[in-house]
Amino acid sequence: MVYGGQEFGGMYCAILMVNSTVVSAGLLRVFGQEIAELPLVATSNSNHGKGYFQLLFSCIEKLLAFLNVRSIVLPAAEEAESIWTDKFGFTKIRPDQLINYRRVCYQMVTFKGTSMLQKRVPECRISQTSPLDW
Repeated sequence: MVYGGQEFGGMYCAILMVNSTVVSAGLLRVFGQEIAELPLVATSNSNHGKGYFQLLFSCIEKLLAFLNVRSIVLPAAEEAESIWTDKFGFTKIRPDQLINYRRVCYQMVTFKGTSMLQKRVPECRISQTSPLDW
């Protein structure tokens, strides 16, 4: 990635830690309110299947909703595409839509042999509770 010629400025790393150990992580970049990307995610092998990435992704979605970001996109390897679509609700980006995204987000990360997927970010729900409700 370092020498691949793509621009990685503005990337943030979201991590989920359990007992002071990173168990899941994702790189995130926001391109304004229209779109954010999640080009890389990983969960340690010993923690696969425990729901840690689902929890991390839920937190990322809530952050993006709070920031009023409309869509999240990511490059999905063929073998992982069904996980993104079936488990997380992503869909393939239409070619014309991808062209429009690239006009706005020319730095968007893509990898050879992947499909670009997208998902609408759920709206932010901020509740007003009084201390008596706790």
